[in-house]
Amino acid sequence: MVPVLTAIAGLSHVEAMATSLGTIVLVSMWNSWRYNRKGLINWKIVLWVALGSGICAALAARTAPLLPEKVLVGLMLIVLLALTWKTFSLDHIAEKKRSTSGHKAALGIGSLSGLVAGFTGIGGGGVTTPLMLIAGLVKNRSAAPTSNAIMIFTAGAGALAYALNGPFSWPRFGLIQADYSLLLGLGAIISSFAGIKINHLIKLKLRKTVLGFILLFIAMRLLFQLISL
Repeated sequence: MVPVLTAIAGLSHVEAMATSLGTIVLVSMWNSWRYNRKGLINWKIVLWVALGSGICAALAARTAPLLPEKVLVGLMLIVLLALTWKTFSLDHIAEKKRSTSGHKAALGIGSLSGLVAGFTGIGGGGVTTPLMLIAGLVKNRSAAPTSNAIMIFTAGAGALAYALNGPFSWPRFGLIQADYSLLLGLGAIISSFAGIKINHLIKLKLRKTVLGFILLFIAMRLLFQLISL
């Protein structure tokens, strides 16, 4: 969403990050409602991870507007390249038994995902999902649902910090362009029904390949944007 908002909507990079987080709050709430009905969310883990992610996302969102745009684009480029590499290379994460230091691990994972969210406008799910599995905090089946619930707090804290960084005058809430957030959120919710069906029709290898190339394309566009700054 961030590169699209800068290229098509003409928002600055920091405004696009803020607007992206506003959208993620809406989509994560919708996804979490659906997952929770099936009992797939581990709320104990959500609370501990969200504690770290919410605080760090808010701090990062307060700091990001003070940084040069080149730094923010560079940080997002690094995160996207890491996600691209993970998408192409990771086949499976074996579940581990619950760690005795689960709360410390949850706070650490949350803090990292919060920094990523606040400084890039990405919800943090790409960080929390694999790391929670690696730390043995959740099972495979509940990893994505739990991550979605965490993103409500992560993106919400970051979006609130961005919203407080400027005046409120519809459709602008501080640095958030609220009309774009609502439209993107509505589009994402509607398309999620088709996404679920497509997800069941195509094989994992093809899904990974398509997603990997999409991430790579976005990363290359950010690289050109970084060079032109």
